[in-house]
Amino acid sequence: MTKFFTHSHKSFLLVGLLIFLLDILFVAINYRSAQQVLYAGITSHALDHEKQFGFALEMAYTNLGQLSLLISRNDELNQLFLAGKKAVEAEGGGAGGPQAERFRQALLARVKGGWDEMAKAFGVRQLHYHLGPGSLSFLRVHRPEKYGDRMDDLRHTIVDTHEEKTGRYGFETGRIYSGLRSVVPIWTHDPESGERTYVGALEVGTSFDQLLSSFADSYSVHAAVLLTKDHVESKMFPEFVRKFFADNPAFNFYLEAASSPPDEEAVAMILPKIDLAADFATPQAQLIRVSGKFLSAYFFPLYDYQADRQGSLSPSGFVLFWDDVSELVAEFRRSVWINILFAVSGFIVIEAILLAVFRRELRLEILKKQAMTDGLTGFFNRHYFDKTLERDLNLARRAGKELSLIVCDVDSFKKFNDRYGHQAGDRCLVEVAGAIGKALRRESDWAVRFGGEEFVVVLPGTDLAGARLMAERLLEAVRRLRIAHEASEVSPFVTLSAGIATSREADDPAELFNAADRHLYQAKEQGRDRWHGALE
Repeated sequence: MTKFFTHSHKSFLLVGLLIFLLDILFVAINYRSAQQVLYAGITSHALDHEKQFGFALEMAYTNLGQLSLLISRNDELNQLFLAGKKAVEAEGGGAGGPQAERFRQALLARVKGGWDEMAKAFGVRQLHYHLGPGSLSFLRVHRPEKYGDRMDDLRHTIVDTHEEKTGRYGFETGRIYSGLRSVVPIWTHDPESGERTYVGALEVGTSFDQLLSSFADSYSVHAAVLLTKDHVESKMFPEFVRKFFADNPAFNFYLEAASSPPDEEAVAMILPKIDLAADFATPQAQLIRVSGKFLSAYFFPLYDYQADRQGSLSPSGFVLFWDDVSELVAEFRRSVWINILFAVSGFIVIEAILLAVFRRELRLEILKKQAMTDGLTGFFNRHYFDKTLERDLNLARRAGKELSLIVCDVDSFKKFNDRYGHQAGDRCLVEVAGAIGKALRRESDWAVRFGGEEFVVVLPGTDLAGARLMAERLLEAVRRLRIAHEASEVSPFVTLSAGIATSREADDPAELFNAADRHLYQAKEQGRDRWHGALE
């Protein structure tokens, strides 16, 4: 009975554990799936922003190109530029002399007013006339006091325009600014030679600020451009690095531009929380938490004009996007908790059903066991004996083995009851049954309380010799109990008599029992506290 309870409880616990593990697996799979959907969604959104930024950048270059082309078609300005060029050449190059300065000021005066209006209307900030070859500054309209410096190793858009006499655009960092630039060649009619001649290059430039601001407003996203310190410090004058980047975060990057002033502060909090790859490329958006909000951060590399043209240089920095996705994360968490709730509810319902089934089966098994078990000793009863002995005999017969039966009887038990009382008699039977049970060493052996003080031990696969050894073990086990029995004619303690029969002696269940019972009678006739069995 105890073995059944233990086995049933283990089965119930194992099934419950399996269901619990399946529930955990279900929640884990759903969590992972929901997480993948979340990351796929924010990454898809980020990739859309990257494409949109590319379109916006192309549009910005187109607008710059239109402005630079418009100004380059003004022949009055081009004639002043040509005159200035000739003066610089006549006065030794570089900044030139008085004549070059006179034409420079004339050009500035002619272009300044219109340029200021364009700068205000279109957000451009640089208008720069360059002489070639290389890159020699003739006039910075946006900064007229600075001219005559060469940038041959720095301003590749200018150098290439002078060399190839064709326009181009790109992102480039100069001595003072980083920015988006469009450069066009300037040609005009030379009155002295009467021929169309190449004068120099005209550059129109703007910063990322204008682009990021309008982009963020259009697509409801926060954005920033960051340049590596190596890129900036290798190109710009140190005083301008200190001027423009003094308030930047202490990372290996300078904040070139942000979509709004508050976003400049946000960058300092975002950078420590994202994993930046060496090439500033990322396969998916990163989910980070900043100031109690969940942000989707995504970045991609930014290449300057020279890197784009050569295709083998490192990026100059990266473009960073971020969105507030707190609502999406909250929805994701709600979905996860709903899945957990369903899993827990399902687990409880299934466990309740299993428990009900288990209890029903347990009750049925208990009733079944009670029908086959002696209530006092816990041994099988006579009903079970009659039902099972024939089965074991058939099994032994098919296996070509013997089966032995030992019928035991407590000696002078009626006198024990008369002397000590029936309650003491019951305790005596319980102790005797315990001793018999402990003496059985094999799982196949089983014992029966046949009635009153009589017990039967069934030994499948055991011959007469083995049964004799078992009978002696049973008698000795009862003797060791040393239960006082002053009314016994054999011993001052309770003893046992036993009769042994094997399937060789009788093949029928009833005959086998009767044979063992006859031997028990003979053991009692011979003086009790002994066993008797058929001779070999």
